[in-house]
Amino acid sequence: MEASKQERRRKLRDIKRFNNKKYKELAKKKRQHIPESAYLTQMRDPNNLLEIDDLHTFFYTDTGTVKAIDGVSFDIPRGKVVGVVGESGCGKSVTSLSIMRILQEPQGQIAGGQIRYNQAAQNRALDLTKVPLKMMEKLRGGDISMIFQEPMTTLNPVFTIGQQLDEAIKYHTEKLSKKEIAARSVEMLKMVGIANAEGVYKMYPHELSGGMRQRVVIAMVLACHPQLIIADEPTTALDVTIQAQILDLLRHLKNQINASIMLITHDLGVVAETADYVVVMYAGRIVEKGTVQEIFHNPSHPYTLGLMKSRPNFVGENDRLYSIPGSVPNPIDLPNYCFFRNRCEKACAACAGTYPEMISLSDTHKVACYLYQDAQKRKEGE
Repeated sequence: MEASKQERRRKLRDIKRFNNKKYKELAKKKRQHIPESAYLTQMRDPNNLLEIDDLHTFFYTDTGTVKAIDGVSFDIPRGKVVGVVGESGCGKSVTSLSIMRILQEPQGQIAGGQIRYNQAAQNRALDLTKVPLKMMEKLRGGDISMIFQEPMTTLNPVFTIGQQLDEAIKYHTEKLSKKEIAARSVEMLKMVGIANAEGVYKMYPHELSGGMRQRVVIAMVLACHPQLIIADEPTTALDVTIQAQILDLLRHLKNQINASIMLITHDLGVVAETADYVVVMYAGRIVEKGTVQEIFHNPSHPYTLGLMKSRPNFVGENDRLYSIPGSVPNPIDLPNYCFFRNRCEKACAACAGTYPEMISLSDTHKVACYLYQDAQKRKEGE
């Protein structure tokens, strides 16, 4: 009995030492001086708010390296909504965590690529993969904010709604008095359509419904007028009626503060109603991207076609709901050829070769598939 107590004490000491070591490493990183030249960059297109260029995010585990994001590139234009779609595990959320720099280190690391953010207010562009941690903390919640999937886990159950809103505003706007911060919090609650804003301000998260909690999270996200809102499955835990209200609210508020939205979802219906551009991801890579009209009226990659066919509104009275055959390859041991080849109904001999490059079907519509290689060659020959 005494031996087991000693063993528990020893383990607790080891955990404490490990946590202290990690805290010191993080504090050292924050204090570390990084010259501006290391993280200042140039936007490829000044109309873009964010440019993700050849991003690689890996998780280093005991069983191997998980290539969660493996060469992802897409743009978020200013004032537009970009929908990122794909099945679970395709890398949608890891892309958002990479932008926010909230990966679980040291296992999760950005292994390569650039995330260029157009900070127009300061007349400069930043590479978010290289900015100091202290600066990144100021950008989070101020310039770039994120709506997480489950509002109950986002809000702290032991603090009132008002305390949590006040804290977010105080961190990013130091000049306001306590009274002004409280007034702004109530104003934000009213902005997201909460009628009894003064009452909700004093409530705890458990006293609110799922839809109300999600509105509070959106109020918190919008409190400092961010330029980029990352919405990671913002309507997953809500019923259909509340989903529609939240999406309408996001569209309205986007126009009101002239922000851009990166909307992460697996619901193609939400994307069709909300997005201007669509990015389709599969196994950590982009297989197709284009405007919402191009993706929905001319879906080109077999995976995108499979997603479209899987929607319930495609099913007739006596038809079974279509499902894409097979399963996603193991992210630790990805093949050299097209990741979708073993599930694809249109696979050809070329698919056994190297992973296909992105082919331009138009100025905005691109697809990574060998089926369009001949069309690309003809286009280049003209």
